[in-house]
Amino acid sequence: MDSLIQAVNANPNITMLTGCTAVDLALTKSGTCVGAHVLHEATGEVVTLLGGSTILATGGCGEVYEHTSNPREARGDGIAMAIRCGAVVENMEYMQFHPTTLYIPGERRFLCTEALRGEGARLLDASTERNAFAKDYHPDGELAPRDVVARMILSQMEKTNMLHAYLDISHRDAEWLKRRFPAIYAHCLSRGIDITTEPMPVVPAAHYHCGGLRVDLAGRTSVPNLYAAGEVSCTGLHGANRLASTSLLEALVWGKSVAREVNQTLGLVWSKSANWFGPGVAREALRDITLPPGGGSDAEAAEVARIRLRIQRTTWNLVGIVRQPAVLEEAVVRLEEMLNEAEELFLGSNVSTEVVGLRNIATVALAIARAAAANPKSIGTHHLVPNDEQPWDEDAAAKVHAGAEAGAEAGAEVPPGPLGGGEGAGLGAGSEPAPPGEGASGNAGPKRIQRVPSANVLTGL
Repeated sequence: MDSLIQAVNANPNITMLTGCTAVDLALTKSGTCVGAHVLHEATGEVVTLLGGSTILATGGCGEVYEHTSNPREARGDGIAMAIRCGAVVENMEYMQFHPTTLYIPGERRFLCTEALRGEGARLLDASTERNAFAKDYHPDGELAPRDVVARMILSQMEKTNMLHAYLDISHRDAEWLKRRFPAIYAHCLSRGIDITTEPMPVVPAAHYHCGGLRVDLAGRTSVPNLYAAGEVSCTGLHGANRLASTSLLEALVWGKSVAREVNQTLGLVWSKSANWFGPGVAREALRDITLPPGGGSDAEAAEVARIRLRIQRTTWNLVGIVRQPAVLEEAVVRLEEMLNEAEELFLGSNVSTEVVGLRNIATVALAIARAAAANPKSIGTHHLVPNDEQPWDEDAAAKVHAGAEAGAEAGAEVPPGPLGGGEGAGLGAGSEPAPPGEGASGNAGPKRIQRVPSANVLTGL
């Protein structure tokens, strides 16, 4: 990333704006994208940046889920802004979960690459016997597809009533391990885990979104003059379950295609109508956007965090690795309510990057849930099980796992609790304690649901 930033800064044709957050896309009244409305964080002012072409390259949306390997900035900002301006999205239900991220209570999940399993790392459960279990679920064991491995880990966590599983590669030569996986070795060692002598505690986490804005071969979205490349887009390449590293190739290919298309058409776009387009654009030609009236107060950080956590827990628990049709319908209802809360907070307080992000997370979470609820076919990362499984008590799960997490952070021995795959495993995978008076999903909806087994960049050119 440092090399990329240096290359961008060295290019005289690129102006990089820092300390800015895109709030919404700028559209003409006819629906053509002409840039973006951007918050200047230092002043709190929302300004309109105009351009002949606008390219969304905002990355993924892992922050929609409680547990993710993504950076905190992966809020689905580009998708959310595009949804609000009517762009077509597709395959939103296909979120890939990486099966092995490092489980350290209170910390963000650190990716433990599947290359570890490729080099012979074994999955062990967290029982006192440290049983190997992967072959019990799939003949390929640890080398099964990611979604299969993620589900087998959750299932084994349920069986053993544990908060995580283990990934063990300590049987390989210690010096070789340090050379082969230097970053993982160093990170784990800084957390008191020596992977040359002991296993790593791991849990699954949201990793890569296979859906997004529908684009063609040139990166064009359904909105005129709006393009998208990278994880924010949906080219169809990944289908329902991405293969490792193909996303990098996709970003390179579509990034170049978008650049070629924009370079070929930019002059034509700018010359369409000098009366409304360009730096001197008439403001009345732009479609109005919804912003707070001004003069309000800043949103309380605790309130933003509360709603955000409720959304993240709802997606993790109800629209997670294993899904049920009835539960997905309930998720839609809950997330609709939470989006309304986020919109009310956005309109009732000063514009800030935190409130903008909350609104975007709520928008994308609902889009994922709606797409999942509308798809009756179990395929790839959208894994469905029947509705008639044993019920799961959300409130009981929340109390058990909140207590277990607090005990783990204090260094206490964590007693086993009634973990369940999907809902239970989601909470068991390092959940923070629920806000006071709330259940696992963070809302006062139905108390019983079904248990299931088993760097933001927006460029206006």
